[in-house]
Amino acid sequence: MIKTDKIISGQIEANCYIVYDIGTLKALIVDPGEDGDKVISEIEKKGLKPEMLVNTHGHYDHIFSDEQIREKYKIPLAAHKYEIQMLADPYGNASAIFGNPESVRTPEIQLEDNQEVELSFAKFKVIHTPGHTKGGICLLFDGFLITGDTLFAGTIGRTDFPGGSFDELMNSLEKIKRLDPSTVIYPGHGSRTTLANELRHNPYMKQRTGTL
Repeated sequence: MIKTDKIISGQIEANCYIVYDIGTLKALIVDPGEDGDKVISEIEKKGLKPEMLVNTHGHYDHIFSDEQIREKYKIPLAAHKYEIQMLADPYGNASAIFGNPESVRTPEIQLEDNQEVELSFAKFKVIHTPGHTKGGICLLFDGFLITGDTLFAGTIGRTDFPGGSFDELMNSLEKIKRLDPSTVIYPGHGSRTTLANELRHNPYMKQRTGTL
């Protein structure tokens, strides 16, 4: 049985997710955020065995403790190929702007749209959802979607950062709309929701671009 735990990290309260099998305790870490010690503490408390680290996008509030997690568990980092430069650049990922520059080494796994990633205990599909950043992605598991800063409960991610585009984000939402409405949404900030709820109440999900 697969379980998803949320850890809130940093001043901007980014969501880190740990997806794991309650039988084998094998785990996936998504967006460890700024507080690596907090993430490690939760993993150790549950006795989990991380296999991989994934970034939904390259902003510092989601990736700041990447290197700490990689070193601790000797696991590969996966991110979309368009985010590699942002991860490495303290100004691109905005960590330098907040006075704590961080550069993340090139991910061992470079993800692409529609790629299926198989873990020992689960698999997920990569959905490339540019708009918040060029290489933003969502991770589609059986029954739930981790959306990073693409889609939140009631709203969407900002598009005024470098690499952002409102039009691209609206196109990305069209991809998400096609999923099963019962899909649970785990966003990069805030509370979880469902696709059905967002289709009913999120004003951005009611707009149509007509390009997809």
